[in-house]
Amino acid sequence: MSAERAWPASLAASEGARTARTGRWTSVLIIVAVALLTAAPAVADTLGVTSLIEHEAAWVAAGGRVLIATGPSADGASTPLDARTCEGLSGLDGVTGSFALKDTAQVATLAHLPGGRVSMYDVSSGAFDLLGIDAAADGVVIVSGGLSERTGVVDGDTVSVAVVEGSGTMGQTSAPLRVRVADTSRLGDQFDGALFTPALLTGDADTCYVETDAAHYATVKDSLSSLLASEAGPAVVATRLLQSEFTVDYTTAFQDRPLRWLWAAAALVLSLLWAMVQWFRRSQIAIYATFSMKAFPRMLMQATEWAVLATAGGLLGWCGGIGLATLLTGDAHTAVALGSAHAALTLISTTVVVIGLGLRPAGSLLAALKDR
Repeated sequence: MSAERAWPASLAASEGARTARTGRWTSVLIIVAVALLTAAPAVADTLGVTSLIEHEAAWVAAGGRVLIATGPSADGASTPLDARTCEGLSGLDGVTGSFALKDTAQVATLAHLPGGRVSMYDVSSGAFDLLGIDAAADGVVIVSGGLSERTGVVDGDTVSVAVVEGSGTMGQTSAPLRVRVADTSRLGDQFDGALFTPALLTGDADTCYVETDAAHYATVKDSLSSLLASEAGPAVVATRLLQSEFTVDYTTAFQDRPLRWLWAAAALVLSLLWAMVQWFRRSQIAIYATFSMKAFPRMLMQATEWAVLATAGGLLGWCGGIGLATLLTGDAHTAVALGSAHAALTLISTTVVVIGLGLRPAGSLLAALKDR
């Protein structure tokens, strides 16, 4: 066989495919390793991301994206905010809801439950959107979930609200209002057991509540002080949740998760396994070199063998990993996205190593025999 026509690409590729088919336990080992190392990262990362999504949902439900603004302090007390300005913040990019709140400084009760004493607050109309409740033609009173449980009133009931006088007797009583039960824990624990009456707030307000989406949270938080500033100075902005309550920064948690790099560990293991197999085959490779197989056809032969085995193992691992991850989490979309990404990155990275190992110089047959 002449040097010029030695080992054409088609012959080298067919030799690699034949080695993959007849490799017996070596081929089985590589297929199983590829399957396991493409499935494991998909399952582990999907479980991690699903847990992250669940914790973020709990964080949002607890008020993680709610900002609370109050007026600047003067003489030891907070100055009022402009209610209209607060209500208008809902039109800004990234603001999903805003409303103004004013403490009526009154104690109230439901008229059919004399003897009760709860705090009553006036809120602007933006409270409907932020709390996720509907208005009603005959008027609405917003009841916190805690008060609903204690009094037995449910969403849709019709009640009247009575102001409790200093003597404990019921004073001014409202017309019948439609009950809207809302989860007020997103606003603060102090509202458990409170009544909110929607009102046309056009003047002063005590507090402004603003909820944002994930992408604009930091921007809105930084600009809120100036947007609600008054003659007394910039507004004081606080987060609904203290940093100690949730230690994860959910705005960057997905990108910062360590499990996203599992594919690199899997690729490293597969690369080491392939390198070990080629080391045990060094005498066979030396025989090919003796019969004029140069670096490129030798690389093509090994890459073809790898492609056959990796395709079989990769498909098995991809399907198995996604199936198991979906079974454990119930989130097929996340499982497919992460499983595909991990499988592709693992196999592409390992293929680069396979090509590199195939192009390295081969030893002579005499050296291989002496090494035995």
